[in-house]
Amino acid sequence: MHINLIYKDEQRSASPVSLWLMARVAMGSGLFLIIFWIFMFTMGYRSLMHQVAALDSEWKYTDPKYKAALQLRNELAIRSATLKALQGWRDARIAWGGQLDSLTGIVPEVIQLSEIHATHTVVVSNNIPARVFEVKLSGHTSADRSEVNVLQFLDGFKTKPFSQFVESAVLPSGAFRQDPVVKSDRIFEIDCKYFPRPIE
Repeated sequence: MHINLIYKDEQRSASPVSLWLMARVAMGSGLFLIIFWIFMFTMGYRSLMHQVAALDSEWKYTDPKYKAALQLRNELAIRSATLKALQGWRDARIAWGGQLDSLTGIVPEVIQLSEIHATHTVVVSNNIPARVFEVKLSGHTSADRSEVNVLQFLDGFKTKPFSQFVESAVLPSGAFRQDPVVKSDRIFEIDCKYFPRPIE
């Protein structure tokens, strides 16, 4: 027979850790974790705001330089395009000094040139513009053997350096006629068309 002489409110748990102590420790730990989380959140927020302020200050310093760099890049692109266009036109030109100098080597002695007229047009092929030069030559020669003399002159355009530049050299219809000043001479015309010169 076992008799319990201790009142219920005087009874103690045999466990070395009471439920109340465990509850207090759990509540304390939870509160500590909440406070720690709030502290870390606050510190992280303040650090982030500090970084934002630093980046904003840096951007205010960098933004004018960035805009100036963009403007310089745009100006460079415009000037580069202009330079490229000018170089294209330069490369597509004809060195007329050399052409005229070479011309003296193919003109027969019995022919006298009276007029040289050069024109050019711009054509586009496969989206590439090109300059096409045309030269009209006028002159006179003695009436006898006039056609032979002019045909000899035409053959000169098939030799270098003209063969590299001139696509065709022809006598147009009605190219020969009597010279109104010197009746014994005949006036002639020659049309020269140059190869297209791409403007790149």
